Amino acid sequence: MLQSVQMAIEESLSIIQTCPACGTGMNTADAEPLARVACPKCGEKMRAERTFDHFVLLETVGVGGMGTVYKARDTLLDRLVALKLLRKNLAGENDHASGLQQEARAAASVNHPNVVQVFSSGTDHGQFYVVMELVDHGSLDDLIEQRKRLPEEQVLQSGIQVAKGLRAAYRKRVIHRDVKPANILFVDEQTAKIGDFGLAGVAVRAAETRGVIWGTPYYVAPERLNNEPEDFRSDIYSLGATLFHAITGKTPIEGDANSTIDLRELKKKPLDLRTIAPDVSVTTADVFQRMIAPIPWKRFGSYDELITQLEDAYRALTDRDSVELSARPRRLPRKFLIILALLITMMIPASFWFVRKAREHAAAEARSAELNRQYDETRRQFIAGKHNVARTSFARIAADAKDQQPLYDWARMHEALAALVARDMSQTRQALRAIENAGQTGFAKKDVDLSKFFVATARTFLATGIVPADVGDRENASNFEAFALLLFALEDIDQLDLGDATSLLEQFIRAQPTGKFAWVAEYKRLAQKYHDDCRLFTAWKNQPPSAGTSAGLLTRLTKLRDLKGKLKTDSVLSDELTREEEALAIRATQQETPIRRKKRP
Repeated sequence: MLQSVQMAIEESLSIIQTCPACGTGMNTADAEPLARVACPKCGEKMRAERTFDHFVLLETVGVGGMGTVYKARDTLLDRLVALKLLRKNLAGENDHASGLQQEARAAASVNHPNVVQVFSSGTDHGQFYVVMELVDHGSLDDLIEQRKRLPEEQVLQSGIQVAKGLRAAYRKRVIHRDVKPANILFVDEQTAKIGDFGLAGVAVRAAETRGVIWGTPYYVAPERLNNEPEDFRSDIYSLGATLFHAITGKTPIEGDANSTIDLRELKKKPLDLRTIAPDVSVTTADVFQRMIAPIPWKRFGSYDELITQLEDAYRALTDRDSVELSARPRRLPRKFLIILALLITMMIPASFWFVRKAREHAAAEARSAELNRQYDETRRQFIAGKHNVARTSFARIAADAKDQQPLYDWARMHEALAALVARDMSQTRQALRAIENAGQTGFAKKDVDLSKFFVATARTFLATGIVPADVGDRENASNFEAFALLLFALEDIDQLDLGDATSLLEQFIRAQPTGKFAWVAEYKRLAQKYHDDCRLFTAWKNQPPSAGTSAGLLTRLTKLRDLKGKLKTDSVLSDELTREEEALAIRATQQETPIRRKKRP
């Protein structure tokens, strides 16, 4: 009886998958979800598929100290969600598992636009998981890594939103305990949300039982290091340290923190924000400096007070109309004073207008220069192969450059190209539709041809059907219009129209962009990779079919796998070869099975 129970338990913990190459069944239960696992028989690698209750894991979003976050599909409600799978050592004990359930329920009770919504939680395959709203436009940590320092206005805006989310949670008696840049996520370019609510509580208690401080050293509040009681002011400290890092490019402590004692001493003497970043306004610097005060009572006494101060700083920063004037009193005749007063009354509005216009012009030029710098940096990231990071950055730049043509359309064009390379056709079409909707307004007279090119390219791509190769036969194809050839070629590859795709790629590679559009030639290396893959795939397809024997099928299967290893890009071509590989493997197995049966005595 006990043996049968043990067998049933072992069977329930098994996850059997079939190798697509040789058909061998293998248990992937011990593998990390979505990890690549080698077949013990043929060595072919396959992905360890995993389903937790009715949530199917699709891809890994991120890995943190508490566990791994996956993009998943809720098969009951047919929606995409984020599933956080906690580390086994955090949920393995009964008291921890119970605590996790309580923390998840408390977090789910918080419903606010600036809080990542918790939907549900559960345990499957011996691991605790939490299902949350999917927020997939990157984190504040990503932005800091990309740009090092963020604009003051953007940091204040995100800080206000996160503080409002923390206030909503505190009203439900929920303290975050792990506020840091990685836990501040973006729904879009304007909206920030605080995630991982409440779940750090169990990790904190588990760490304390081992005499360890849980938290990121740069952002953890000093009272945590002293084992003193913590409250909402601890979260205010962590948020302040996070905003300090975002606006200065540095954390508020500097020095070696090899021990809790060293870290405690560093926390007593935080860096001065104005010394590190003198361009930050005094009002903003004072608010952030108060948030990271080492002693809790010196911080803000409530979230309402904090939010009011942050909003005042934001209002002071964005309101450019106030000008301080000073005058020295002089003894003048009364009649002259009256005339002078009238003149001053007439001149003051004009002075305000000229000063305001001058400031607005200077601010616009500085903003334009910064956006162009970010655009050039993101292009370099794209060329270096960081396609996912680049497409997110191009989208943000476009959102910030809506009134700056042609930068807006070029950013959207690059977003479309990066999304194509990353195989996200939905984002590609969305970016090009934005170009089409923007039309030809906002361009200087000298850029009229460029404005027409943007709209025509977007409309051609968005039209149904393949893009013929002769679309590239135009006089200016050696200038900015060469860029469209690469877009159209990748669209044709996605539709397996390799004849037109190859021709378009060859036109792009032959093009010689000059002057201010010489940078287009920097993408020839990428185009050459796609061109080589098209030639390899076409040559394979044009080969005569192999003999239907087992040996013939295995020979063709070996050649196909060798071909897959030679592909330089991730495209629909590799998908097609994988499908053919699976079909060949099945046919080869079916041919081999009767032969083996005949040899049996």
